[in-house]
Amino acid sequence: MPDLIFSGAILAGGRSSRMGRDKAFLPIASQSLIARQSALLRSLGTDDLIISGRPNTDYAIPDARIVHDSIADAGPLAGLVAVLSAARHPWVLVIAVDLPRLDATFLNRLLAQGGGRTGVVPYGPRGYEPLAALYPRALLPEAETALRDGEFALHTLIESAQHLGLIRPLPLDEEDVPLLTNWNSPEDTPSAL
Repeated sequence: MPDLIFSGAILAGGRSSRMGRDKAFLPIASQSLIARQSALLRSLGTDDLIISGRPNTDYAIPDARIVHDSIADAGPLAGLVAVLSAARHPWVLVIAVDLPRLDATFLNRLLAQGGGRTGVVPYGPRGYEPLAALYPRALLPEAETALRDGEFALHTLIESAQHLGLIRPLPLDEEDVPLLTNWNSPEDTPSAL
């Protein structure tokens, strides 16, 4: 199978209220989180990098397109709608800016599991992990309807997408779970990266 052509997207539009500052600019391994996530997606071969970001913010990522939520304070669903709307390819690999342990091996598994046939959302002890997932652009009408109707919970959208055959879960191995740990507050500072 030829390599999957996909858009890469980073969800970075959250308020970062628990962190007290914009998480996109937190330093990690001599770079910002947004720079790290951008480099990670580019290392996988995307030629279409999208950042769902905060208005009036310069992320300083060359060749990335910045999109904004159409509805404020609607959580990650609004960011997902924005990136699916902007994507140039039928598949969109979406990652949150605050997942500093994500690696290329795990993301390549998502791409391989989807294989150009279906979206893939990790599923583990905490349920769905929708902030590191492969989404089909075909999910956009369902996502727009959920956003318009105020159904902001991503797990509800994912369950609906599963019934439609647009997404399937990827069961997580025990060693995968730490890769999906958010950096939400200063106390969560990742170690050993």
